[in-house]
Amino acid sequence: MPAPSNRRTNREYSAALAHGISMPARTNRRTNRHCPATWVSRIPMPARTRRFIILAVAALLFGLHLPGAPALAQSDDLTVFLPAFVAASEKAMVFVTEGSSFSPVIVVEGNPTIRWTFADKTTSSSATPTKNYGSEARRENRLVVTPWSAVRRINIGYDAGDGGSPDIEFVPDQQVSEVRGLHLVAKTLGQWCSSYNRIPRLDFSNFVNLDTIECFLSGHLTTVNLANTPSLRRACFEDCALTALDLSGSPSLEDLRGALNNYPWITFGGIGAQVWHICVRDNPQFTNRAMFADMTQFPNISELFIWNDNQTGTLRIPATSPASGVSILADDNAYDALDLSGGLQSSQSLATVSLQRNRLTAVNISGCRQITELYLQDNLLSSAALDGLLAELDALGRDRDNVPEWAAMRVDLRGNADPGPVGYAHAENLSGKGWTVAATSWTLEPHLPDNGEQRLDFTTNGVSTTMRCDFRGATTVAVWHWSDGTTTPAVSGQTATKTGLGAGAHAHFLQISNGAALLRFGAGESGQGRLVSMTGFANTPALRILYAYQESLLTALGRTNATRISEYHLMDTALSDTSMDAVFADAVATQVENGALWASSPGTAASAADRATLVQRGWTLGIP
Repeated sequence: MPAPSNRRTNREYSAALAHGISMPARTNRRTNRHCPATWVSRIPMPARTRRFIILAVAALLFGLHLPGAPALAQSDDLTVFLPAFVAASEKAMVFVTEGSSFSPVIVVEGNPTIRWTFADKTTSSSATPTKNYGSEARRENRLVVTPWSAVRRINIGYDAGDGGSPDIEFVPDQQVSEVRGLHLVAKTLGQWCSSYNRIPRLDFSNFVNLDTIECFLSGHLTTVNLANTPSLRRACFEDCALTALDLSGSPSLEDLRGALNNYPWITFGGIGAQVWHICVRDNPQFTNRAMFADMTQFPNISELFIWNDNQTGTLRIPATSPASGVSILADDNAYDALDLSGGLQSSQSLATVSLQRNRLTAVNISGCRQITELYLQDNLLSSAALDGLLAELDALGRDRDNVPEWAAMRVDLRGNADPGPVGYAHAENLSGKGWTVAATSWTLEPHLPDNGEQRLDFTTNGVSTTMRCDFRGATTVAVWHWSDGTTTPAVSGQTATKTGLGAGAHAHFLQISNGAALLRFGAGESGQGRLVSMTGFANTPALRILYAYQESLLTALGRTNATRISEYHLMDTALSDTSMDAVFADAVATQVENGALWASSPGTAASAADRATLVQRGWTLGIP
């Protein structure tokens, strides 16, 4: 129906439209009674003009620009009443800050329109703005992104704390105390970073593409909602103040950091198949004292850090990550039994288990050949229980030959009863394999086998050679014997260079007082040994590294099947295909796992099965 006729009113509305100003519709009881308060068009006007008006209003609704609209709006014959939602303020995210500056980072996809409006009414269109206010105060900073669906990451604080990704940009604490309008990015946000900030609550419900939350050391954060976050993989709430944590809506979760909070328990629901890291240590206020009693729903756990969590009963872990190292740290609880049978099965990886200061009377490590460190100090284990434990550990076969030199091998049983004679005998066996075994009344350190003096021969070609050998044992002595009758004391881990040899081939040898002490042998630097041949490895059972990288003259290599070599550096040598067949066969014969072999020759078809076996054992084969 037509609007009340009033030329002054029409002029006011026309002028307002021309300058982009919203004006309330005129109140008129008759008009309001018969027409909704949306829009009313003044008639008469040509049909063409009317069509243009409809387009112009649509343009206003959707934020578009129509050429000629301002001129049209100046017509005295037009009154336009816009819907209430058009005149409403534009939707924005609001970041309330407390500091003297604000430098957030947003990551977007495509080319959206970005508009920051700061508290002093200045603006920025940057994804990485910097606003310096000059003094600390509470201020509101507004963000509008058109379209919101372009936003992928919001970062107001991040430094990769507690295992965060280095691929996310580092942003210092922006001292944000409140965020409003977070729901605007619910459909597309991938990462949220607000470490160190002062935000008390965050609602991520229905953030279906959110994969990372970083709230490290956010001590003001008490509430977080993770309902329907199906893509969430990493959630870091380390050292916050959460009073509850429900993860049941995050089935893809892999990595949970939740130490030092205030919640009485954590609700996992049915999730857990993808989880490899759980750190909820130092939460002694937990009232659910059997939260980790059965870890069946976490079959790929690799790191379980639950010390000082008020847990009791039996800790049962029937499965662990099959492809990585494992750490189970549950000190300072009240567990009375530990059952790891079924887990820790990978002999190609290492595992540390620590349940110090609990109340253990029983420990089951049946089949746990992955264990290299076991710490059970200050429990209630009897002599009989320790005898069985040491017998099982001895039978698992883990020794220095299949554990990297840098890795610890230790079992600490102090603060329990002493093992009996049977347990002590197994402890002696373990020390011979490289273990340190500590009991309440005694400690056995690793002892080095001694197979007597051994000689390794090698031939070089040219006026000089640089060699190196590594060995262990404080009493081990080694000497380089050169072809001209001179000698040089060998120092473990250091190169020895001999010059003035003259042209042609030269025969030398290394004399070592204990062949079982030798760990590395070969050239000191790439290509500097000028090696032609190396032999004498039959009595070096602990040899792990054979180094002949870029020794282009090397054509002969002694058999290595009696060693424990895990690194063959034979790239750019002159070893033939048939010589390499022997190397592959020897590597298989040693039973070593997770080794590496680099060579220029792939061998022949005769060694194909051996190469396949090595791959199955976790070897890296760097061959053509």
